[in-house]
Amino acid sequence: MRIKKTIPDWVIGIIVTVIFLFITLTGILDFTDPIEMKNFDLRARIAAPEERNPDIELVVIGEEDLAELGRFPWPRDILAQGIHNLSQAGARVIAMNILFAEPEESEGLKTVTSLKEHFADLGLDQKEPGTTFYKKLSQAEHDLDNDAKLTKAIKEAGNVVLPIYFDTLSSGRDKEAPEFITNHSFKRIKGKTEEADYYMRWLSKITPLLPSFAEVAVGVGHNNLFADEDGYIRKHNHVLGYLDDTYFPSFPIAIVTAFKGLKEKDVSVTLGQGIDLRYSPSSVVRVPATDYEMGTLISWNKGPGVTFHQTPFSKVYKSKIQTSLFRDKIVIIGPTAPGIGDRFVTPISGNLPGLEIVANSVANILNQRFFSRPEWIPYLEFVLLIAFGLFITFVLPRLRAGTGAITTLALFIAYAIAGTVLFFSYNMWVKITPPILLLVIGYILVISKRFLITERTKEQVEADSAETSRMLGLSFQQQGMLDLALEKFRKISLDEEGAKDLLYNLGLDFERKRQFSKALATYRLIIEDGQNFKDLDERIPKLKGAEATMIFGTSGSSHPGDIGATIIDMDTKPTLGRYEVVDELGRGAMGVVYRGEDPTIHRTVAIKTVALSEFDQDMLPEMKERFFREAESAGLLTHPNIVTIYDAGEEHDLAYIAMEYIKGGDLEEYTEKDKILPLRETLSIICDVAEALDFAHGKGIVHRDIKPANIMRLKETKEIKVTDFGIARITASSKTKTGVILGTPSYMSPEQISGKKVDGRSDIFSLGVVMFEMLAGEKPFTGDDITVLMYQVAREKHPSIRDINPHIPQVVEKIIDKALKKDQEERYQTAGEMAEHLKAVVAKIDEIQTKRQKEAH
Repeated sequence: MRIKKTIPDWVIGIIVTVIFLFITLTGILDFTDPIEMKNFDLRARIAAPEERNPDIELVVIGEEDLAELGRFPWPRDILAQGIHNLSQAGARVIAMNILFAEPEESEGLKTVTSLKEHFADLGLDQKEPGTTFYKKLSQAEHDLDNDAKLTKAIKEAGNVVLPIYFDTLSSGRDKEAPEFITNHSFKRIKGKTEEADYYMRWLSKITPLLPSFAEVAVGVGHNNLFADEDGYIRKHNHVLGYLDDTYFPSFPIAIVTAFKGLKEKDVSVTLGQGIDLRYSPSSVVRVPATDYEMGTLISWNKGPGVTFHQTPFSKVYKSKIQTSLFRDKIVIIGPTAPGIGDRFVTPISGNLPGLEIVANSVANILNQRFFSRPEWIPYLEFVLLIAFGLFITFVLPRLRAGTGAITTLALFIAYAIAGTVLFFSYNMWVKITPPILLLVIGYILVISKRFLITERTKEQVEADSAETSRMLGLSFQQQGMLDLALEKFRKISLDEEGAKDLLYNLGLDFERKRQFSKALATYRLIIEDGQNFKDLDERIPKLKGAEATMIFGTSGSSHPGDIGATIIDMDTKPTLGRYEVVDELGRGAMGVVYRGEDPTIHRTVAIKTVALSEFDQDMLPEMKERFFREAESAGLLTHPNIVTIYDAGEEHDLAYIAMEYIKGGDLEEYTEKDKILPLRETLSIICDVAEALDFAHGKGIVHRDIKPANIMRLKETKEIKVTDFGIARITASSKTKTGVILGTPSYMSPEQISGKKVDGRSDIFSLGVVMFEMLAGEKPFTGDDITVLMYQVAREKHPSIRDINPHIPQVVEKIIDKALKKDQEERYQTAGEMAEHLKAVVAKIDEIQTKRQKEAH
């Protein structure tokens, strides 16, 4: 559809302008915000200074420290020694970016304490030699109490700041604020209104800090970070509400307060505006807030490990340091080694240690360098939206095409430059994206008139309907588009009947797809009202463990395509596509083979998997294309002696092929001398395989890996099925590991060994090898090692089968000899030709047997 010519241009301009104004005012459907965030991130990276901050020194717990001092967490006497050494070096503030929620576990300390108490209970401490022994027990207890040592070190230093963490996931609530929370909270609060309290981020449960540490710390601050919707950390909430009446500072604020020696009266909070730090009667510094949540945009430094000098903790512990590095400085101690410290996605790094985020925020406060949005900026943005809207509504339609394009471009460039200058010169963040998008979209619509605004409005109205969302969500879920289904279900209120059941069933589907993080997110939506639902109290903890298994690779399995590595002990079965995985059938060169079931038609299938992680990332797109092309080609093979391929697909980290499930075994057991089948039966089997190959070759498909293991014999009907068509080519053309022979050398044709292009005659050679082995009970080529074997296949003639098994007719030997010719041109040119010869021999055998039976009667 196209916009009718009768619709005036000014109507289009007004509609677009109103939409942008509505988005700006309400935030609903704000598609401009993600673009603006990326724009902000880019400018923040460019603006990040490279000079090192002279007041901050980082003491990092990195991999070299773990190698030298052992696994983390260390005994706390090590941390105590580090604090002592830093205090002696003259550090003004020592900030421990490490949580101390529980006492240190020490079996030795427990044993000595118990023994001491028991000794005293028996009264043995009252006289010698018991008194002396009791004193030694007391000394041993003191020596083993690392928490006491750390408490002593913190107290003696007198300048240690510790973090706490508010529990944002628990629905529990603390009965009252601990004493240290009250002592270290903000006391001077301004601007308390209903609006301010409503938008303040209130929390009700903390991860406890050991009282002995809290009592001697000079400062305590929260270390919570809250990511934006896209997962990026862009701001620090320097004030958090606790239990409805307590306002608690962030870790960086506590550090700066200690560094500047500020008292309670020197710090005041104005809700919605910022925090005022009075360094002196004439010097008051404001830490600005961008909203009532008291979030402050972080002005990033170059990172990680660029702007802040770092010293390994092991050097501090062993006093191998220069005291000048730490004298009169803020020293922040924290982990940076992978696996022991939190890392975050930020505009300057996708893997930034939390330690450096704290350091950036502290540096911002000390240097008074913030990205700010003064109160007048949103009004300016709104006015500019109206101005640009008036331009596209009333001015642009009156301009010629060339003049309109030039004028629009000039406005575009002028606003972009103005926003950039404000950002880089004054650290003011003016949103560039919404006005510019209004200008561009308005220009396109007014000039082209190709968009139907009423249709878009209609679609939105339909999408907002709860019943429509339910129907669309169920439709997406049935089609396997679970993310889209979740998007629709989230629009339905949890108060609606059946809403939680919809999300619960969707979570189960995420589990079956092994997308445990998305299953967790779905379940958390269900219980966000604080009420449990069905078995979620048991299921969520199990899912957390499964998610950690997938992230950190602790499952213990390293075989490609191993779904079992991430299956958890639940009542949900994993799925590949629409197939439910029942159990494992075996493992091959490609990956793991599973028995599965199509729940729609209750058909049992065999599912062969390929782990995509096994392939070079550069070759992965090409590999996927070839995989599905080969699977599609093999799926066209409809023949009674070829295993039928039903489906192929890609699921998470696996590619898979679903094929006919065979109840039987392969021909390998009939290649042993004592299990050789009768001649006629063997020839009939080879004939069936030859006919299957002839059919496939006629479709342009070469097997490339004919061997007994790829020829199945049904248990009940004795029917022959050839499997794995196209698989060898997928594997051989995609694997990148060196030193691996892909294929089975004993059954390879000379042209395969030589790396030449192969056709159907290569399969005929391989079938000849299989025929030889099934009649002789041994392979025609048997080198001591792979080099000798490959030479024999390529150069040496195979032995006469009649020398091994004299009962083999000469005509059969001739068929084998022709199939095993080194030169392709001398070999059977088609598998059908070989099948005809085999049929003739079988018919002759039947004729002779019939004649003998008649003579016997």
